Amino acid sequence: MNEKWLHVFVVLARARSFSLAARKLDISQSTVTKYLQHLERELHVLLIERKTLTLTDEGEALYAQAGQWLQDWARLRSQFNKNSAPYTETLKLGASTTPGTYFLPGLCANCHEQFPRTKFYLQVDDSSTITDLLLQREVDAAIIGQAFHHPDVHTVPLWKDQLVLIGPPDASPGPAESFADISCHPFIKRKKGSGTYLAAEQSLQQWGGSLLDLETAAVVPNTESVLSLVQAGIGYGIISEYALASAVSRGCVNKGRLPGFRHLHLSTLTERAEEPMIHAFSELARTFQAPVVSSH
Repeated sequence: MNEKWLHVFVVLARARSFSLAARKLDISQSTVTKYLQHLERELHVLLIERKTLTLTDEGEALYAQAGQWLQDWARLRSQFNKNSAPYTETLKLGASTTPGTYFLPGLCANCHEQFPRTKFYLQVDDSSTITDLLLQREVDAAIIGQAFHHPDVHTVPLWKDQLVLIGPPDASPGPAESFADISCHPFIKRKKGSGTYLAAEQSLQQWGGSLLDLETAAVVPNTESVLSLVQAGIGYGIISEYALASAVSRGCVNKGRLPGFRHLHLSTLTERAEEPMIHAFSELARTFQAPVVSSH
């Protein structure tokens, strides 16, 4: 049985759409159809009803086993190739914006040094989107700014992070020390699905306040957008301490750290944690040193 045909069938069975499956696989819709037809001819059965895009009884039976077969085949192939000529692996990584910007490049460099034939597919988005991609098996591992609690997911803390208040270039110097010190300012806020948003809310609660109590000047998808708008004088912002050096270099004013801290976390699907490449990456992530944080 052709591995590509089976993989296309699994993706199509989950997507229930030829066009969506084609986009996920980065192939043409006609190729998806062709591979499905090849598989059906080899098995002499109809696997998917074309009008309803539902699995037939035979399709359900195949789908129940196909995912495990593909994993077993990948593990066996890795074992057989370990001491022979290297082959190209693809590692799909998802990260929220803080670890995606300040940790993932160095981590991928370490991984590439040890596994030079590995190709990386990187997706950087808010924590909520990345965890959805992990559950959908669109990424092999996720590094996000919050703990991800799910029965099918294994999550471990990696690096400590503290959030920092920054003001526009004309802001007064000196740190903010209470919620009253910042409540009169408009803020550039991250989307609610981001780990930074959740961590900021938890920190502000220690000051007796909330993001909801702060005037919203803009809602943006990533740290870069926060820095740009704060630099332009639109409002104040809350960023990771790892982004502080970039903020200061743009002329933004460091208004001090918020109370408390968070961890950046690594999440993998529990059933896939021992797959060779995912396991190797996880071990590298656990030992990877956090970048030096500027104190300015």
